[in-house]
Amino acid sequence: MALRSLARFALSRRVADACFQQATKLQVAVQGPPALTSLLWRRTASSLLQEASASTSTPAFGTEADLVVPLLNQRGRQVGTYTLGGDVFNTEVRRDILHRVVRWQLAARQQGTHKTKTRTEVRGGGRKPRPQKGGGVSRQGSIRAPQWRGGGVAHGPVTRSHAIKLLKRIRRLGLCSALSAKAREGRLLVVDTLRLPQPKTGLLAGAPRRSVLLSDLSAEGPDGGEGLRRACANLPWVDLLPSIGLNVYSILRRDYLVLTCQSVEAVQERLRKPIRPQRSTA
Repeated sequence: MALRSLARFALSRRVADACFQQATKLQVAVQGPPALTSLLWRRTASSLLQEASASTSTPAFGTEADLVVPLLNQRGRQVGTYTLGGDVFNTEVRRDILHRVVRWQLAARQQGTHKTKTRTEVRGGGRKPRPQKGGGVSRQGSIRAPQWRGGGVAHGPVTRSHAIKLLKRIRRLGLCSALSAKAREGRLLVVDTLRLPQPKTGLLAGAPRRSVLLSDLSAEGPDGGEGLRRACANLPWVDLLPSIGLNVYSILRRDYLVLTCQSVEAVQERLRKPIRPQRSTA
């Protein structure tokens, strides 16, 4: 009886899954493909630059010349072209700088709450366990000494900060190198908007499961907003950051980087701002 009921349950599950798949196909046929479905298909290096314009000559990478890339919509169709600043998206890719910035980020992210007790912090051990002389054994002053079982730890870890210092110009150079690396590999996509009609994960479920980082203006911005964050909350292969939170480690750990037009403008404005504003002599 148990095997028969188990077989019935498996058959009912198969029927339910088949009905759900058929309903999903019908819904896609009526409403069109979900968002980001054809946006993340694998592209070869510099293919985005070739899609922009066949007549425009592709500049050499690392020369800080402006890049003309196609402007896409959520369906992956080209709706125009967009010019990326060469001083941000076409700089020399410095792997040593990327390593330093990633190490700086991961070091600052460590909690540093590790702690062991020394012999003065372990409970007990206030009296001398045995006399100094006459016993024929070693001299001991406390049962909480490091050589005793249950005693304190000598030279153990203490609570501290693992953060290291890194110049702001090095951090800025690392972010430009990360953005330029994605542009060189053809894995940087610029879209007009990422705002969804409804904050539902089903609108993104049909997209290919590519490791992707999405970046909009902010949580209250018109190009993404809170609805996009709710839709991407339970997709483990998708990260979402505002333009002010774009960093080297998040860019490198994902395969694709999708930016909105407003996010690109905000990033370029942030990286072009002088590190030390000139003081007025008046």
